[in-house]
Amino acid sequence: MLLQLTASAYFDFLQQFASLARDPVGYGFGVPPGDGRPVLLIPGFTAGDWSFGTMARWLGRVGYRPYLSGIDLNVGCPRRKMELVGWRVEKIARESGQRVTIIGHSLGGVLGRAIGAANPADVCQVVALGSPIRDGWMGVHDRIRPALQAIQSFWQTFSDEPESCGTSECPCAFVSAVFAPTPEKSRFSAIYTRRDEIVQWQSCIDDAGFNFEVSGLHASLIVNREVYRILGSILAEAPAESAAA
Repeated sequence: MLLQLTASAYFDFLQQFASLARDPVGYGFGVPPGDGRPVLLIPGFTAGDWSFGTMARWLGRVGYRPYLSGIDLNVGCPRRKMELVGWRVEKIARESGQRVTIIGHSLGGVLGRAIGAANPADVCQVVALGSPIRDGWMGVHDRIRPALQAIQSFWQTFSDEPESCGTSECPCAFVSAVFAPTPEKSRFSAIYTRRDEIVQWQSCIDDAGFNFEVSGLHASLIVNREVYRILGSILAEAPAESAAA
């Protein structure tokens, strides 16, 4: 079953990438021009900044300033990732003088939501792509959850983090930040697909945010032309704001 899911995701990724390359939106046509604001990209579970190469180039092409998270492999303690990327957000906001927009894929969207809740003065909005923001690990499909938890557990054997690290039972600040309401003067948007083979799409919905449905599978969201068209509209609707001094 896992091998079949992997093969399906691989072919869908290639198909979505080819569609993006053929679509004018992939070259910046048909979306409002950017205003130069900083946009930070956070990769998904077991992925790294390399996964966002296509989107980073696209953001620069349409008029925004893309930044990468500094994450080479997104595994391990999410609280630690939240702290490190949170410091990066503060630095970007301070240097640019503007509040930062965060786009996160899967676990990256969960991290982005937590960072936005903890740093409302520096984050103006968070866009999550296929992120289980409601249920944590329980938002992952039953057939794939054991494999992902095994990867997380294996990684924890090389660290001194508690066994509950990365779960809803962990008492750290990350869990409370993820489930905190969106701060005032901030915006949260979720982009999801009902065909998501990794995350249950219902777990991606935020009743207090803005939700957008697209086609395709989970991994392909980062190269999905529908996602790019929606991102163009989302970024244009939220005007740039100065960061707190």
